[in-house]
Parts: sequence; C-alpha cells; structure tokens
Amino acid sequence: MRLFIGIDLPPEIKQIILEFQSELSQHGVDGLWKSQDNFHLTLEFLGEIEPNDIPTLTATLSKVARNHEPFKLDIGGLDAFPSIQRPHTLWTALGGSLSELKRLRDEIHHELAKRRFVLEERQFKPHITLASRPQLDNVDISDVAKKKLGEFMVVDVVLFESRTIRGKRIYTDLYRTRLKKPISISIAT
Repeated sequence: MRLFIGIDLPPEIKQIILEFQSELSQHGVDGLWKSQDNFHLTLEFLGEIEPNDIPTLTATLSKVARNHEPFKLDIGGLDAFPSIQRPHTLWTALGGSLSELKRLRDEIHHELAKRRFVLEERQFKPHITLASRPQLDNVDISDVAKKKLGEFMVVDVVLFESRTIRGKRIYTDLYRTRLKKPISISIAT
C-alpha cells in the first residue's frame, strides 16, 4: 500500500483552489492540473507500507494528535519546485500558524522514526500542489503570484492511501484523528 500522512482541506478551500487553477489557466498557464479531490497538505510521505503496519501508524497518529490543538493556516501565492524559472511542480504556499504546523509534522516524523519507518529526510516545505509539469514560458503571472486565497482551521490529521485507477491518482482517507480540543475554562463571577 502506498501511504502518506497529511491534512485534508475543507471543501470550500478546495473550491477556491480549483477557481485559482482556472484563473491561472486563463493567464496561459498549462500543465497537468491536480484534481480538486486530491488537494491536501502532505506532512509525511511513507511510500509502500505493509498493511500489518497500519495499526502502528494509526496509534502513532492518535498519540501525536492528542499533543496538538487546532490551528489556523492561510493559503496563497504561487511558487514552483525546483524553481519558478525551471518548474516541475506548481504550488500555492501556506502561512499562518506555521510554527504549530512544523511542530506537528516534526513530532509525527520523530515518532515514526522511533518505530523504524523509513522516512524522507528532505526539508519540510508546506505547500499545496496545483499542477505537475507546468508550462510558464511567456506567461505573465505577476498579478496572481501573491494572491491570498483563504484560510482554514487544521483540526485533524489523515492517513491517506494513494492509488492509480485507470490512469488517475486517487487518494483515499484510511484513518483520521482529531487534534485535541482546547480546554475552555469558565470563571464564575
């Protein structure tokens, strides 16, 4: 099973990103556009995992989630890997509570490494992929390159399975665990 851990996006944010893709296309950007159903933020790519390792994964995610409260992220802007001049992957960036996001991702990474999962060691760069193999030659995207798209609350972490069905990449939610809710204290007067 090909698995990764990520953050799913609310439907209204997915719709906004879809509209942003359309806006980019109207500016002349071409490429293999990511499906609206597949918009997400990857925290940890796991690769091929045996099904009998899933209970360890889900227990680890539940444990980590209990240590983190929901937090807000915003999305917007445009960039590419490896660079906007030589793009292979076009993406929109994340802002907001990035320190909370990094803390969550780093704890997941640390806990999985302790359990001997083979993990990528490259630097975590939070982003949402818009297109693969984008064509940006002779395209002016300066007016949309810094556009703010919206914000959302991160309330859970998801274990996704990635499969290819009839040539199309499909991400299936295998397990979802909520971040702990903040404790509200009321003071009687």
